Amino acid sequence: MSTTLLVVLVVVPAALVIVALFLVLWRESRTTRQSLVAVIAGFVLLGWAIAAGLLAYHGYLRPANAESAPPVGLIIAVAFVAMALCLIVSRTLRSLLTNQRYLIWLNVWRLEGLVFLLLMAQGQMPALWALPAGIGDVIVGVSAPWVARDTVTPSGRRRAIIFNLFGLLDLIIAVGLGVMTNPGRFHFFHTLPTSELVTDFPLALVPTFLVPLAFALHIVSLWQLIGGKWSEIQP
Repeated sequence: MSTTLLVVLVVVPAALVIVALFLVLWRESRTTRQSLVAVIAGFVLLGWAIAAGLLAYHGYLRPANAESAPPVGLIIAVAFVAMALCLIVSRTLRSLLTNQRYLIWLNVWRLEGLVFLLLMAQGQMPALWALPAGIGDVIVGVSAPWVARDTVTPSGRRRAIIFNLFGLLDLIIAVGLGVMTNPGRFHFFHTLPTSELVTDFPLALVPTFLVPLAFALHIVSLWQLIGGKWSEIQP
């Protein structure tokens, strides 16, 4: 697959995710403070995506040597911590993330898994990684609209819980196999080709931006579905 086509197939969905999540936050805004938080969140998402893209473009996401820890894993860990702190600190942000229908609909981007399967078919990604990651993502992306249609009834709530758990499992497997098929300290599966392409621009936007964001949205949705305390709208 050409680099130009890959840029279109990865950068455009990433941009659409930023726009979609901003619109979700903006639509849920009821006060000036909430609107301000929505705008700030939109700029933070954009800055995060641009930073991740630049790091990948300049080759900083490739392990320096066979003993190096994967930089992508470090970025994922930092992203998780940063998002968790934002949600803990900002009650206003939590109040904007309570619409289950929207939270689940946002997972439509996971149809991006088709790209992994195409890359595998062209011999650019290992099947050991691309098959479970790609198929799992496609299942999540295809089922998201159906699950989002009904989250208020007991049966719909159960489907949403199963959906989120499956989505999380898919992400964990994808990240784990991505690390273990990529050159570096945890390169356990010596496939040919390796999954090194996922550390280059533009594909690196998936593990460094889209995956942590999807993981956080699954947790936010699941937390509320199982009855965890969340936040009332803050004036």
